[in-house]
Amino acid sequence: MSDSVSSPQASAVRSYPQEEPKPPLAIFLLLILVVMVPIEFSLKLGSLSLTASRLYLVFLTFMILPYLGELKLRAFDWFFIGHVAWTCVAYAKIYGVGGAVEMSGSYFLEFLTVYLAVRIYLQRIEQIRAVVSLLFLLAFISGVLALPEALTGVHFIHDLGTSITGIVYRLNNEMRMGIYRASSFFEHPILYGVFCASSFGLMWFTSSAVQRMYRAPVLMLATWFSASSAPLLVLLIQISLIIAEKFTRHLKRRDKLLAWAAGAFVLAMQTFTGRGVVGIVTMITINPGTAYTRRAQWNFAIDDVMRHPWLGFIPSTYTRPFWLAPSIDNWWLLVMMRSGIPSLILLALSVLFMWIAIARRQDVPLLFSQLRTGWGLMMIAVLLGAATVTFFGKLQPLFSFYLGMGAALATCTLPAANAGTLPAPQGRSELNYTRFPRSSTRTPSVPPTARKPAKP
Repeated sequence: MSDSVSSPQASAVRSYPQEEPKPPLAIFLLLILVVMVPIEFSLKLGSLSLTASRLYLVFLTFMILPYLGELKLRAFDWFFIGHVAWTCVAYAKIYGVGGAVEMSGSYFLEFLTVYLAVRIYLQRIEQIRAVVSLLFLLAFISGVLALPEALTGVHFIHDLGTSITGIVYRLNNEMRMGIYRASSFFEHPILYGVFCASSFGLMWFTSSAVQRMYRAPVLMLATWFSASSAPLLVLLIQISLIIAEKFTRHLKRRDKLLAWAAGAFVLAMQTFTGRGVVGIVTMITINPGTAYTRRAQWNFAIDDVMRHPWLGFIPSTYTRPFWLAPSIDNWWLLVMMRSGIPSLILLALSVLFMWIAIARRQDVPLLFSQLRTGWGLMMIAVLLGAATVTFFGKLQPLFSFYLGMGAALATCTLPAANAGTLPAPQGRSELNYTRFPRSSTRTPSVPPTARKPAKP
């Protein structure tokens, strides 16, 4: 898909986009159905539970099939596909045929279909920025609806869903820090909080100074309504990294310096603390009992992982004392338990190669630099936060969506770094004043039958 570059005379008239780009319709519907439709609106087929988002993903899978042949797969794509394939095989092995259909099918839809859809449809950085705005809007709506829930303890969104469909999803009514833990549209307060906190870095680096003044408090307050340590950890990590980024801009090769510093920190934690990085992260919690439980889960479950390193085992059967519940509050540990160590390695390699591909893009415009920095900080926080929470329910496809955004950043079409760029007016933030060429044709919102998108 070609872009028509505006003339210098036209660029001099206005130094910002004349119209706000919009996310492709397929991506818009995906986020709306994943975030805003509660689990009570599900279709039960025997043991299968088909949520609204899964039904849409079935449809979306068939819609993206014609474009897979034109998709130029990179190393991180192959590692990601390998992770999903290995996980589905492991599910078939440890759960049998019935479990393979349900669990493998769900994982395929919520991980691979989501990733490939984002990879295919987000072809320009303007679209990715529009998705960031949509994520903020969804977090804002979720936070507004979480406010009365945090004050009253009434899960009215889920109660409304139950009154319509008759499906009951039980939620605990726990109070922390003087408020009730809100879930909003999500299945658990932790999932709601992680969603609100996760896009903070992306919001920060793609917003003007004025926008930050109200967007940052909105995300902070929405995260606080969850009253959960994992979301607060994800939020605080991003804030800390934003401050560090601010004060290290003058350093040359700061990426390598920070990498060496992070490596030294990890080595010190592993050598001198007796707990390691995972142990330290799992101790960051509001409830001291939760920290002890998470540490015990790791100590007992990792032995079973070593006994079943290739394809894993049923997580609820791990060796543990009678007082320790079968649930796992560490997504990285859960990945190894249910699909083996190779599954985790493949996913880690996908993220690593994706990161390298994004970092190596040269002569990039300002907007890409902002998105690259924001996505990188977000992923550091989410990856660390995953050591304190399990990505289930809505958070599983959302995590894949974030990885798909990284793949889109690594492969999207970029305008020239200095194409029509004018200085920002005095007193205004430069973030919104970089002009990018307007496309002569619209990117299809949903896969058309008469025209295919450009090869990523």
